[in-house]
Amino acid sequence: MRILLKILDVSSALIVLIFILSVMGVNVLTGRRPRQLRRKLLVLDMAYTLEMVRERQLHEAVTCRDLNGYFEHVWSVHPCATVIPPSNPMDLYGPVEETSLAENHTIAEGKIGRYDLLKSFPLLNFLLSQWHVYCYLINLIRKEHICAVRAGDPYYLGLWAVLISRVCKIPCAVRVNVNYDAFYASTGNLAFPRLFRKRWIEKLIDRYTLKRMDLVAGANQDNLDFAIANGARKEYATIFRYGNLIHSAHFVPQEKRPSPQEILEPLGVWQKPFSFTISRLEPLKHPDDILRVIAELKKRGYILNAIIAGEGSMGPSLEVMAKELDISGQMVFAGNRNQEWLATVIPHATVIISPFMGRALTEAALGGRSIVAYDIDWQGELIQTGITGELVPYKDWQAMTDAVEKYLRDPGYAKRMGENAKALILEMMDPVKLTEHERKTYESLFRRFFSKAMPTQ
Repeated sequence: MRILLKILDVSSALIVLIFILSVMGVNVLTGRRPRQLRRKLLVLDMAYTLEMVRERQLHEAVTCRDLNGYFEHVWSVHPCATVIPPSNPMDLYGPVEETSLAENHTIAEGKIGRYDLLKSFPLLNFLLSQWHVYCYLINLIRKEHICAVRAGDPYYLGLWAVLISRVCKIPCAVRVNVNYDAFYASTGNLAFPRLFRKRWIEKLIDRYTLKRMDLVAGANQDNLDFAIANGARKEYATIFRYGNLIHSAHFVPQEKRPSPQEILEPLGVWQKPFSFTISRLEPLKHPDDILRVIAELKKRGYILNAIIAGEGSMGPSLEVMAKELDISGQMVFAGNRNQEWLATVIPHATVIISPFMGRALTEAALGGRSIVAYDIDWQGELIQTGITGELVPYKDWQAMTDAVEKYLRDPGYAKRMGENAKALILEMMDPVKLTEHERKTYESLFRRFFSKAMPTQ
């Protein structure tokens, strides 16, 4: 019976896919630009669901997309939000749902399937759901006179952005937040394993979309280098750093932040030395190397506790590893925490250990603590050995251990490195300067794309 259902699912999905592609092809050929264009932006983003935004206090990371009023309204759309199972199982299937996050910001979420009745036909149901998302987006752009679409990756969302821009005759942009070539080389994992299955397919896609983007922004230089190496045009490429995405709690001076006693006491690390890391518990992030560092320090006579804030597939195996290394009593797996919790804890860490932290490295540096980081992705842009911290060779946990020990032996040096890193990150991630840079970049894009027909404000 299961085999029959699978055959029916695949067969019907192929028929629907052919129909959808045919209609999309016709739309590209006959598509037209909305008669009136306004400064309104459509952002395709799969980083967080609305549920995650609320739980982790990520509102500012989303609402900042209007660039302090430059865009009259912004829609952030997740095409298949329930790929991460929602807390309410009844929300798994259905139409696109809109939620007002702020006066000028709307979040819209598609589902993993369109109809509950078709849950036994997941492939067909997924295609129908994505077709519904497509119709929603095209109608939204024309109804609201949206002037640009931006994707959060060059793969699935990149394809969406290129398609929509061709149908509606508006510019498309992408913000690249990962060096996907380095990601694959390090872990052997695909960006979208359930969708594309093979790396060569993903390479065809990223080279296809990046060449067709009217604007490519890397979250840092390393990410931008990846995009340019895979076809992004240098003349239309820039860097949009994380600064204006950071929660305001991280910019509060350390002396004005709340006491962490109520947080740290239940964790058993109040008034004890501890390292701190914000990281997904996934192979790419190498959280296991933190355990190796803590165990090696213990052999050298240092009892340093470690707090890791984050969740992921490696969670259970890390707990087993902690027992094997005899450091279970020193490890705190804190799970996902909101921004105020993080901003309260960071300034009281003895050291920040960063095998591979993205935006979280900015949050850590704003806390003024000494940092040890692997030389990977953008970490070398911030951390320079002896100037703003300790940068060690990628995946060399022994060198990371030596660097942590250096801080433990010389607290004065650790304090200077933390202060220097904070000074640099405040300059590098100044929200006002970064927002102004983004505004000027979009202004240039609109002048180039629309010529004299600029969107009205």
